[in-house]
Amino acid sequence: MRYLSRPFVLLAVTMFAYQFAFSANRAILNNFLVEDLGIRANQMGLLTTLREVPGFLMVAIVALTMRVSPSRLAAICMLVMGVGFAAHAPARSFAGVVPGVVIASAGFHTWMTLSNAFGMAVARQGETGRTLGRIQSVGMAGSLLAMGLTLLSINQLGFRTTFVASAAMLVVGVIAISRFPADLVKRSPERIILRRKYGLYYALSTLNGAGADVFLAFGVFALVQHYAIDVRTITLLLIVSSVLNMSLAERVGRLVDALGERRTMTFSYSILLLVFLGFALVPDRNLAIALYLVYNVTLLFSVGVNTYLKRIAPPEDIRGCLAMGLTTMHVSAMVLPLVGGLLWMSYGLPAPFLLGAVFIGLAMLVTQRIPKPQPVPVATTG
Repeated sequence: MRYLSRPFVLLAVTMFAYQFAFSANRAILNNFLVEDLGIRANQMGLLTTLREVPGFLMVAIVALTMRVSPSRLAAICMLVMGVGFAAHAPARSFAGVVPGVVIASAGFHTWMTLSNAFGMAVARQGETGRTLGRIQSVGMAGSLLAMGLTLLSINQLGFRTTFVASAAMLVVGVIAISRFPADLVKRSPERIILRRKYGLYYALSTLNGAGADVFLAFGVFALVQHYAIDVRTITLLLIVSSVLNMSLAERVGRLVDALGERRTMTFSYSILLLVFLGFALVPDRNLAIALYLVYNVTLLFSVGVNTYLKRIAPPEDIRGCLAMGLTTMHVSAMVLPLVGGLLWMSYGLPAPFLLGAVFIGLAMLVTQRIPKPQPVPVATTG
C-alpha cells in the first residue's frame, strides 16, 4: 500500500522527530519566558513578531533555495531548528532569547513550505486529506511522547536542559529526510507562483494566519501569566491535546475529502469564533483550559486549505504556491502580535482575543467562496 512505502516511512520518521522536538520546546517555552525571564504582554507581542519575520520573508528564501534538493533543504531546516532550540538554553533576558527564537523560526518556516509538498508527493489523487491526516497522526505520536517525558522530567532537568534535549532529537529528522527520494517532490520553476486563480487560497492563508498569530502569541501566555498555570499542567494539557489530535487527525482528513473544504472549514471557523469570544468574554480558568483544547483540535480542519490547493493547482505549482501562501499568512504577523500586546497592556486580556475573533469571522465569510468539488465522471459502457 502507498502509505507503507519507503518514502512514507521516511517522512513519518521525520515528522515524528520534528513534532517531538517542537512539542518539547512548546511545552516549556511560555513558562520559561514568564517565570525565568519575566516577559510582559507587550514583549510577548514583539517576540512573536520577530519570530514570524522568517515566515514573512519566505518568498525570498524559497527563491534563494530553489536550486537546492528538497531532501537536502529539509535536512538543513531541521539542523537550523536544532541550533535555534539549543540557543534558548543560555538566555537570561528578553534580548538574550531573541536570537534563538529567530534562528529556530527560520528553520521551522522553511520546513513548513516543504512538509506539505512531501506529504502530497506520497498521496494518491483523492486521498490527499487522508494521507496528510496519517502523517499528522504519526507526528502527534512524537508530540505525545515528548509531552510525557517532559511531564516526568521537567522538575529534574529544568527548562534549559530540556531545550538542548529537544534540539538533539532533530538529528533523527535530519538523517531520515535526507534519505527521502528527491525526485518525488515536484519542483516549481525558479519563480514564485502568484496568479489570480490562487487568490482565494492566498486570502484564506492570510486570514488563517491572522487568527493563529493572536492565539500563538497570547493563548498559552494567558494561561501562564493571567491564570498562573504551571509548566506541568501546561504539559498535561498538551498531552491531552496530542491524544485528541492523534486519534482524530485521519478522521478529520477523511471528512474533508468526503464533505469538501467549504462545509468542513465553515464548521471549524464557527468553533474557533466561539473559542476566541470565550477567552475574551468569560474570565474563567477552567473554561480557558477547555477552550485551549478545543482550539487545538479544531485546527486539524485547516488541512482543508491545502486540499483545496491540491484540487486547483498542478503538481509543479504546489511548492511555489505553498511558499507564497505561507508569506501571505505572515503579513498579519508583522502587526497583530504587537498590536495585541499593546491592547492587552492598555485594556486587559479580552482585547487581543476580540481582535482575533474579527479575523476568524472574516475567514468564515471568505470560505463561502470555495467552489464545490466537481463530481468525477462515471464511465459508461455500450
